[in-house]
Amino acid sequence: MGGGYGFWEPVINILQGVGLAAAGIGLVVAILIKGAAGTNSDRHALAAGIAERAFGGMFLILLGWFIYERIVEWTPL
Repeated sequence: MGGGYGFWEPVINILQGVGLAAAGIGLVVAILIKGAAGTNSDRHALAAGIAERAFGGMFLILLGWFIYERIVEWTPL
């Protein structure tokens, strides 16, 4: 995951790892709820909401990582 963050590299790597792990856990929880929902439409909606938030969080983490990498490339430090 990334590199060249200087002093902040350990903190950024830990936050990236925790964020991606949380998104993965969210997706697993959504799959389990969806699988156990049966004919309950409220649980299907809950699973879809959880999956949506997990994908959104993963997208923000990866997008933030990408934007930071581009800023570091563009900025002569």
